Amino acid sequence: MTSINKFLFWILGVALILTNVYVFIHSINSSNKINFYEQQIKTLHTENIKLENKVFGLDSLRYAASMAAKLNFNQEAQPVFLDNLIYARSQ
Repeated sequence: MTSINKFLFWILGVALILTNVYVFIHSINSSNKINFYEQQIKTLHTENIKLENKVFGLDSLRYAASMAAKLNFNQEAQPVFLDNLIYARSQ
């Protein structure tokens, strides 16, 4: 081989090594970002479960009954029966 071919071969080898190092460092940075986002997803998931349970608790009839008792909404309405002849019905 001539000296120019050897020189080009070494330049190509060094370029490939540098490219490999760059890709390796970039993949390490990408994996760090992926781990960070996975931790964020886990944190948001647990927070979502807590909020979901809180919403289900606030939406329950037991909570509504306790709030009604606290706000003095315990007065029961008299039911209206249409079987009585107090109200006129169209024939």
